Amino acid sequence: MNYRETLYKNALNHLRWIYEESKYNPDVDLHRSFDILQSVSDNQFTSKEWLVEKLVPFLQEKNLYSIAVLGSWYGLTSLLLREQIGPEVHINNVDSDPLSHQIGRSLLKGTHDKKTHFITQNAEDWMIENIRNMDVIINTSTEHMEADDVKLITQLKKPKDIICFQGNNYHSPQSHINTYDSLDEFEESLCLTKTYYKGSLPGPEADNYDRYMVIGI
Repeated sequence: MNYRETLYKNALNHLRWIYEESKYNPDVDLHRSFDILQSVSDNQFTSKEWLVEKLVPFLQEKNLYSIAVLGSWYGLTSLLLREQIGPEVHINNVDSDPLSHQIGRSLLKGTHDKKTHFITQNAEDWMIENIRNMDVIINTSTEHMEADDVKLITQLKKPKDIICFQGNNYHSPQSHINTYDSLDEFEESLCLTKTYYKGSLPGPEADNYDRYMVIGI
């Protein structure tokens, strides 16, 4: 069974657990079922596989120790990265959602090792405390962060640390507080000293938006 099949199997098992637990526990959030399905959707795989394809060649040139995935949700990015990078690299999944740790461990069961970590904390606060220990900083959901917080991370990082950030022009969702009208505008907002890669990827046809990605230092 490959890692993708294992992930889907784990997702189905967790959905079954939510359903069974909800029969007796009124505190179980049934909406998590849809959230989990969304986290392993084709759209999520497409954007994360794009990230890994473009980022890994730059990582292979570096002597890496630690990667931070901010707003990591349930850890799909870390799973796809681990398939391409050595087991000695620490991958830190950071998310403020208190259930992201529990669900992430459940979904990645059998696919991750001891150097893939889940941390429940506000991404900005955690990075301020740990940014000097990071070599690569990834954020695939900058639309959910204040623009000043995103910029602060790029300013605090070590000069040669790589960032890989994704954003979009999907303005309509209320939770999207930091969107951009173009790829160039998104790149400019990051205030990097050097851009290694920038590109855009069409979102789902029904939503009519573009996802942007910038890799640089």
